Amino acid sequence: MIFGLFEMFCRFIPNNYSQKAQNISKNFNLAEVLIFGNSHTFYGMNPKYFLKPTFNISNVSQTLYFDNLLFENFIDKFTAVKTIVLNVDYFTLSEIDNCEEDNWRKYYYEYYYQLQVPTINKYNYQRYLLSATRDFNSNLKLTWRFIKEGTIVDCDELGFGNNYTFEKKGHLNPTDIVQRAKSHEDSSLNLEKNKLRLQKIIAICKAKKIKVILVTMPVMSGYSAAVNQNKLATIVTVCKNLEVTNSHVYYLNLFRDTQIDDTDFFDADHLHNRGAAKCSIIVNDYITHIIASAK
Repeated sequence: MIFGLFEMFCRFIPNNYSQKAQNISKNFNLAEVLIFGNSHTFYGMNPKYFLKPTFNISNVSQTLYFDNLLFENFIDKFTAVKTIVLNVDYFTLSEIDNCEEDNWRKYYYEYYYQLQVPTINKYNYQRYLLSATRDFNSNLKLTWRFIKEGTIVDCDELGFGNNYTFEKKGHLNPTDIVQRAKSHEDSSLNLEKNKLRLQKIIAICKAKKIKVILVTMPVMSGYSAAVNQNKLATIVTVCKNLEVTNSHVYYLNLFRDTQIDDTDFFDADHLHNRGAAKCSIIVNDYITHIIASAK
């Protein structure tokens, strides 16, 4: 009975995935700018600060693997889109497919977005029982949160993550900031698979006359100092090369941008709502400048 209730909870109580899937369809004929990426853009780019109608498709721990699947599944349905913003962070290009973060998320992408997810085995029972994708304690914790707060949705109608607020931010310990950076270190320079995904998206956008803005999101100074600087330089070079070799691709590197400082962050690598407003205005101004220059 308990697991039956958990299953009903997973399927019928709105969450970030079901909410985004529902709101995506409402923007098919409206959105001119689409934002893809992980939690950095989920919490860091608020469509309300963009001049053109914008929808944020990004989500927590959303890898380029899923960005690509979402892009391919929905791009033909967005009839008004003229620009996509694609998040390329320090760890984006070296992330592996079917990683630990995807253990339960991939089933949510399949169920709520109706995606064909190649990493899911069709014989795996978890694709038919969403409550089985997470352990008992995780399901219980999520249910308890819904009872207390009345919702488990952390995004608004335009897809922006709205629960990382300035008022909720706590004290940031320098050691924790460094540890956060280290937790994202996979010591890999095997970037080819994800570079191919970027190139595939870029090629489709070229055929559809859609501009591509590659954005490396800002992080706190302690985080940026703690990453492997050689790897960071390699990633920046990849993005710059994609910009140089494709006339419709532009690269905006905000990793250490001085317009954003440590007070704008909720934690080591996520902006709070005020920082997101600042970042969103910077990206919007960049897009506006590009559009104006192209005329």
